[in-house]
Amino acid sequence: MLSSIMLGRLRKTLLLTATGAVFGLSGNSIAAAPPPVQVPNPSTSPSSLRFVVLTQPVKVKIAYGETVLPAGMKLPVVSSDTTSVRVNYMGELQTIPIGAARFEGATAELPDAASETPPIVPTKPAAVRSTTPGTQLQVSLQPGYDSRMQGGDISMRELQSLLSPHCSEGVDLSGVGTKIYNGVTYLMDSEQAATVLSLAHSVSSRVPVATPGFPKNSMYYIGYDGAFEGHFNRLYLLTDTANKVVAIQLVDEDPKGRWKSAAALAAATWSTYNFINARMRASDTVRVQAISKRQGNVILIETQMYQRVRTRDGRKNVDRYEEQENAKLFIPTPFARIILHCARTGLSKT
Repeated sequence: MLSSIMLGRLRKTLLLTATGAVFGLSGNSIAAAPPPVQVPNPSTSPSSLRFVVLTQPVKVKIAYGETVLPAGMKLPVVSSDTTSVRVNYMGELQTIPIGAARFEGATAELPDAASETPPIVPTKPAAVRSTTPGTQLQVSLQPGYDSRMQGGDISMRELQSLLSPHCSEGVDLSGVGTKIYNGVTYLMDSEQAATVLSLAHSVSSRVPVATPGFPKNSMYYIGYDGAFEGHFNRLYLLTDTANKVVAIQLVDEDPKGRWKSAAALAAATWSTYNFINARMRASDTVRVQAISKRQGNVILIETQMYQRVRTRDGRKNVDRYEEQENAKLFIPTPFARIILHCARTGLSKT
C-alpha cells in the first residue's frame, strides 16, 4: 500500500516537472527570438554634384595624422545628405559638415532629405571602394607639400604676380584631362606624354624640383633634348609623385642674334627666368623679362634673360643686352591655383 502511494506521488511529480519544463522551454524560445533585422537608412545618397568648395577651414584625419583643409579648397563630391558631404581628398573619403561647403556644378542646391533614395537591402556586403564613383585621378602630393619655407621669397612673389591675374589660389583637385601642350593633358602618365610628343626614345632623367612656391618635396622634372617649335632645345615634363604630368616647359638655352637696348629693358626687373630649373639672375648686368597670359585652361609664362655687353663708341660706353635664355612654361589652371596656395603659405611668417 505504501509503495503504491509513493509510486503515485512520484508519477505526479514527474508529470508536473515535465509540464513545467514544456512551459519553460516555450517561454525561453519567445524571449530569445531575435528582433526583425533593421537595415540602417543609408546616410549617403548618390549626388549629381561634381565639386564642393570649402567655405571655412575643416580639420580631417588622414593616414599620417591630421590636416586642415583650407577655405576655398575645391574637392570632388562622392555623396551627400542633409548634414554632411563625402568628398575625395588625396584618394581618401572624408566627411565634411554641410555648413562648411558650397556646392558647384550643374546643380548647386543643397540635398533635400525627401529626395534621398529609400533603403535597399543588399544581398551581400559591398566594399567601400565599390560604392564610390570611378575614382577620379588627382594630383599626388607629399604630406606637408604646402608647409612654410625658409627663403625663396622672390620666386614665390614672382609666381604670385604672374599667376594671380588669371586665377585665384586654392587646393583644386579637379582638372584631369585639361589640354596642356600638343596632345599632352593634365595628369597624363609621363611615359604616355613622352610617346605623344615623340620623345619615347630620347634619353631622359627624373630630377626633384626645388623651386619655392611649387608643392614641397612633391615635384620632379623629366628633361628631353631635341628641337621644339623651331628654336627650343629642351623640353621638361613637370610631374607629381605618381609621375603624372602637371606642367610643361620649353627652354631655348642658346638664342642666336637677339639683342635689346638698355632702354628697352629698363623695366625688366624680374629675377627668375627659369622656374623649373630654379634659375635666377645673379648680377646687375643681367635683365629678365617675364609675362603671363591665359590660353583657355592653361596659363603661359614666358621669360627671357639678357646679359649686358658693353662696347666702346668713340669716347663713350654703349650698353646692349644679348638674350642668353628664354622659356615658355605651360601651367593648367587647377595646378596654378595650388601653386598660389603654396606660395601664400610659404610666404606666411606666422
